[in-house]
Amino acid sequence: MNFNKQLLVVSTIAICVSASHFLTQEWKTWKSKYGKTYVSLDDELFRRKAWEATWDKVQKHNQLADQGLKKYRLAMNHFADMTSEERKRKSCASPVEKSFTAVNAPVHSYSTNSHLRAEVDWRKSSCLSQVKNQGVYCGSCWAFATVGVLESRYCIKKGKLLGMSEQQLIDCDGKSDGCCGGLPVNALEYVSHKGIMRGKNYKYTEKKSACLYNDNQALKLNVTKYYVLPGEKNMAISLSTEGPVTALFAVHEDFMLYSDGIYDGKCAEEVNHAIIIVGYGTEEGEDEAKNEEYWIIRNSWGKEWGEGGYGRVKRNAQQCKIDETAATADITV
Repeated sequence: MNFNKQLLVVSTIAICVSASHFLTQEWKTWKSKYGKTYVSLDDELFRRKAWEATWDKVQKHNQLADQGLKKYRLAMNHFADMTSEERKRKSCASPVEKSFTAVNAPVHSYSTNSHLRAEVDWRKSSCLSQVKNQGVYCGSCWAFATVGVLESRYCIKKGKLLGMSEQQLIDCDGKSDGCCGGLPVNALEYVSHKGIMRGKNYKYTEKKSACLYNDNQALKLNVTKYYVLPGEKNMAISLSTEGPVTALFAVHEDFMLYSDGIYDGKCAEEVNHAIIIVGYGTEEGEDEAKNEEYWIIRNSWGKEWGEGGYGRVKRNAQQCKIDETAATADITV
């Protein structure tokens, strides 16, 4: 009996040592993959502890996904060494939330007879630039969402994809709060008056600085109108007939760790992040009642996030308030 107890203790210790060694190897691999370095040993130990908590969270969630109990999966991406509280605080609006409140812009609704395609995916066109990364120090998602839509809609109309400047919006749009948040519809209004410079002439710095706008270098996009799209049907019609649109999203920390699948998970209480909607579709289930409608969204968190920088979000369900402040602009030839 004593021998059996001793054997159990030894086996338990061996399992714990093996698990610790496995996590250490995973930690080293993860750091190398994402180029992570830390200023001190204490900082690294703190980040290692946060990373292990994330590891546990991701494994438990994905086990449920493997059992068909979750429709999306999580990943140990570049946000994995943040604590849960840090992920909750990290949003485009932090620390100033007023940018995402009052919206004073025209509202545009389409005719109920407007043509609506069964599915749309602008990734299949040549009018989407490479996925971009706003970085960790600037809440500039609103500028990236605005620029992404303008780049695509200009290309759809003109046949030429030009890289445009997020930094100009951060530095020069007086209605925004720079790296502390802003509204895409306000940025669209700004561009309709001022135009926008090329990204190569006004490069992104991940911080707000003095406005260096040069009218002689600005593209005059001929934005005839900018507006908010009320409801998901109007959003879909605009996508189907004109091109990508911006939307605000109430990001929960789970969304930051999203890997793939159709996100129908938790949401923040208020919108705090801006994204681009580049399409929509339907994932067929075993029968029609189990079909899953989704939006195809493009983020500004780099290719490491989601499905190569893109994700799918449950559609026609007001998921995370995605339908409340969608906006876009019309560009004429």
